[in-house]
Amino acid sequence: MDKNINSYSILAGLVAPIFYIVLVSVLGLLEPNFSYKTEMMSILGGVKGIRGLVFNVGVVVTGLLLIVFAYGLHQNINKGVGSKIGPILIVLAGLGLFGSAIFSCNANCLNVIESRTTIGILHMISAFVAGSCLAISPFFIFFRMKKDPLWKKYRSFTLAIGVLSNLPGIVLWVSIFSVRIPEWEGVIQRLGLLFPFIWIFTLSLRQLVLRTSGR
Repeated sequence: MDKNINSYSILAGLVAPIFYIVLVSVLGLLEPNFSYKTEMMSILGGVKGIRGLVFNVGVVVTGLLLIVFAYGLHQNINKGVGSKIGPILIVLAGLGLFGSAIFSCNANCLNVIESRTTIGILHMISAFVAGSCLAISPFFIFFRMKKDPLWKKYRSFTLAIGVLSNLPGIVLWVSIFSVRIPEWEGVIQRLGLLFPFIWIFTLSLRQLVLRTSGR
């Protein structure tokens, strides 16, 4: 694997979680009356003017970083030998982020929550693909790690992240399509992304250690 590509992949995995968390945090603070507890992040993409544009562009950048990370992760576990399903799921998550930004919410996400326009439905589908693929990918990477002694110590952590990542997603989508719990939807959605982002950052740090040690 080209060392430059490997470096970009590791950097992408380190930057993506921090970049997205800062993006949401800063834009949320700038938006009057925005609640991290109750409101989903997509609402920030429906804000008129530069802030909405910045959020949607930032989501696309995060998706691109995930795709670059996925390529390097595949190459750095068992030297690229094994199932590609895990990395492919991360790529699909990145593409899902692209879609959720392109088909963004309107003001207050009314095109998703109330009227459910074509754009709103495409936004939901894209967001579902991004969230579900990112949450499921650790399970497949878990099996890949079994065959690589350099990654065996990270198997339990990866499996735990897979479980923790899926629980908030299941609760959130049940809430959206059946019994609404709007007072906690913002927190639930953020937890669904926080766990995978912790995992991505940790795996990127591991790759950085292996690369600097020449292993």
